[in-house]
Amino acid sequence: MTPGRWTAGMAVIAAALSLAAPSRAATPAGTRIVNTAQLIVAGDAPRAIDSNTVSVAVDALVDVALAADAASVAVTGAATLPVAFTVTNSGNAPAPYDLTATVDLGASVTAIVPDVDGNGRYDPAIDQGEATVTLAGGASARVFVLIAGAANGATVAATATAHAGSGAAGTLLPAGGPAGTDAVVGTNGARASATSRLTADTAAARLDKAQSVVAPDGSARAMVGSIVTYTLVARFARACPAVEVSDVVPEGTRFVAGSMTLDDRPLSDGADGDVAQLDGSTVRVALGDMPAGTTRTIRFKAIIL
Repeated sequence: MTPGRWTAGMAVIAAALSLAAPSRAATPAGTRIVNTAQLIVAGDAPRAIDSNTVSVAVDALVDVALAADAASVAVTGAATLPVAFTVTNSGNAPAPYDLTATVDLGASVTAIVPDVDGNGRYDPAIDQGEATVTLAGGASARVFVLIAGAANGATVAATATAHAGSGAAGTLLPAGGPAGTDAVVGTNGARASATSRLTADTAAARLDKAQSVVAPDGSARAMVGSIVTYTLVARFARACPAVEVSDVVPEGTRFVAGSMTLDDRPLSDGADGDVAQLDGSTVRVALGDMPAGTTRTIRFKAIIL
């Protein structure tokens, strides 16, 4: 095996993923959409005349989203360093996906394993075997890329590719769907990559920021009227007192009222007693004293003007 590379056959992520995730679940593949129209005739004896019925079966859509759980991971000196990535299923049918990973600066990828118990921590006694996961639409699965010889400054790159094939959006994948049905490639080309950097950083706390975009047409294009969801993840390696997170709503956007959450719990916008407020154009969340090992997740939305 080439050092630093874990090949496709070693980790298959079974996932169904589609065009950029809309605000509702994708219609399941194979669903038959049926429609009949009516002609209403008025007069002394009004009556309705049905048209013939037309129907169409929804194709399977294959695409993949992949994200590093953290932009950087501290090198600990342990023999094996786990680097977490999350695969998300935004599609309408189950399908297998291959996951590969590389690392530079003389380090090597020894395996890719699933987060079996879903606790977000690599447990060698539990998180074993090949990463073979089947995801329902909208579900996510975490995997750990295991690194040996981790070096400060190295980059871990992971890629998820549809086992049925990849290519330009709209590409037909014969027999790429469930039970041998055809499938169509989504907007990401049925292939996605993400990176995480290894660092000697031993800071007491770290704040990682991510964004996702949903356009009015359901795509991921940044256009007027698109909604941008910002996710801020604060991690505390050591105890930190009186913590506050602040983020200025970007120019060219407007804060979406009522969109703030902390660990998926809603927050109010005003200075009314809870830990959050919109202070002018700045989102502020007062987390207070944070014990070591704590992770807090803040989200809010903005609309592109």
